[in-house]
Amino acid sequence: MGSEVRIETLKRASVMVGGPLPLRRCLKVSAAALALWMSGAVATPTDVFLKAVDLLYERDISEIDKR
Repeated sequence: MGSEVRIETLKRASVMVGGPLPLRRCLKVSAAALALWMSGAVATPTDVFLKAVDLLYERDISEIDKR
């Protein structure tokens, strides 16, 4: 999977939860690591990427349930 997808996923998850600080808390990662991953300087680990995907998925499911 391309790094662009992982970066975009982190960015979308960050917006969804209210910014980088809440995202760090959700993912249980350091500010430095998150910044490196979001900039693309370092590849996002698969487990962190999947946690971010889960956050987005949960939001989508809750939106569907509201309909």
